[in-house]
Amino acid sequence: MFQAICAAMAPKRKTLRFEVGTRVECNAQGWETGTVVKHWYRDPSWTAKRVVPYQVKLDHGPTIFAPLDDDKVIRKVTGILSVGQIPVTILTGFLGAGKTTLLNYILTAQHGKKYAVIENEFGAVAIDNQLLDQAVGKLDTVESITVLDNGCLCCTVRDDLIAAIKDIIKTVEDRYAKGITDAMLDGILIETTGMADPGPIVKTFGMDDDVKKYCKIDGIVTVVDCKHFLTQLNRERTDGSVNENAQQVGFADKLLLNKIDVCDRAKIDETRAVIRGINSFVPILECCLSKKPNEVPLGELLAIEAFDAAKLLMQQGGQDEVNLVKAPEDGHGTGHGEGHGDGENHGEGHGGGHEGSHEGGHGDCASDEAHGEAQEGHGGGHGGGPPAQEAGHGHSHVASRHDTDVKSMVLEKEGAGIDMHKFDKFLGKIIEERSVDLYRYKGVLAAMQADKMILYILQGVHDMPEITFSGEWPEGKPVKTQVVLIGRKLDQQRYRKEFEACYEAGSHS
Repeated sequence: MFQAICAAMAPKRKTLRFEVGTRVECNAQGWETGTVVKHWYRDPSWTAKRVVPYQVKLDHGPTIFAPLDDDKVIRKVTGILSVGQIPVTILTGFLGAGKTTLLNYILTAQHGKKYAVIENEFGAVAIDNQLLDQAVGKLDTVESITVLDNGCLCCTVRDDLIAAIKDIIKTVEDRYAKGITDAMLDGILIETTGMADPGPIVKTFGMDDDVKKYCKIDGIVTVVDCKHFLTQLNRERTDGSVNENAQQVGFADKLLLNKIDVCDRAKIDETRAVIRGINSFVPILECCLSKKPNEVPLGELLAIEAFDAAKLLMQQGGQDEVNLVKAPEDGHGTGHGEGHGDGENHGEGHGGGHEGSHEGGHGDCASDEAHGEAQEGHGGGHGGGPPAQEAGHGHSHVASRHDTDVKSMVLEKEGAGIDMHKFDKFLGKIIEERSVDLYRYKGVLAAMQADKMILYILQGVHDMPEITFSGEWPEGKPVKTQVVLIGRKLDQQRYRKEFEACYEAGSHS
């Protein structure tokens, strides 16, 4: 219906100034930066004839709509934010996995990009920094290197990390003020210690206003030592302690399986299978960083926008089926693409009503956050995925001596709208009980509100969920909710049952 209305009205519309994906500023109780995610937006609660030029995802906030294509309402961004927030890549991996070798390759490769580096050394002497010092001033790729020593970034939100990032931001801002060409950095690379939990580093980027405004986490790249990973994974630990190796794999958006030159195919395949048992969805690139670093495609490691809600909104705005767990394109012709197993719990559900107005006033631009009561909780979710997906996709994973308490799971349901109020309570309860152990989660939610199917995007790390309203479910797109959870000691059987309850008709209590 909406597409028919748009087609009928199209001849009367002027060409808009900003394309989808353009960085803009919106007058939303003060000028705020964001990304255009949709043209000719119509809120599901509006009359059929009402349409506005833009829907915009704010960098730090909900989606809003711009009622006019006018500089008083929406305008071009200047300075750093005209290009976008500075992307930050976290390089993690256990001791000796090859993080510094990867970092050296990134800084010496001829890719025409510039990076600032923040090194985290645990100890009195910054040995890794000595290896990198030679690059500063000699290579165009290196902007600066800052060493944070005598403490691990995994422990807490560190003031020195925030200070280092602010120094980088100020340098770039000063360049823009002076009119310097190519003033923007292509990214900030943070190399952690071998024992680091990436979670608190991610959290840092939401704790300081300047850092939050100018920077964004782009992705977490984990380097795994294929030769020693299984031994490290099973080393003795005190009861209840965190398995750092499994944790780093659980957080990964991209994973480099390093040192394959000293392993036979059986060893590589066994390691891959164990990694899949921890994180079923991460793309795996097999490599030998010490001998053939140039075979690692840097474009697949950097600027991947793994945390970008605006990107997901644009991706899900079409008619393609929801599939957050599509087979990763594992590298170098290994033939180990992960397939999506057949599911058992894809039955019909019952759409729950979800009340809420979409028209909160935000200056000249208005919020279209249709979250209603659900905003009181921690965010949305859904479940009901097939048991075959609990340990992986494609690999038939069975219990082995290498199993850990870090797992990934999929909750999904087709053909019905989830009750967002119930889903909010469901996700909020998981976060309340296990936020430290809930490493990553994301989802595309099909929610029923009155007689309309609505699209939401879910992203989160630990206790930092973000649910973004998109609007009416795209016409022609199969109705499907899908949520991915990765974490430690996930009660999968209970979560599936409680997710299914989010579709049951009846009380919200």
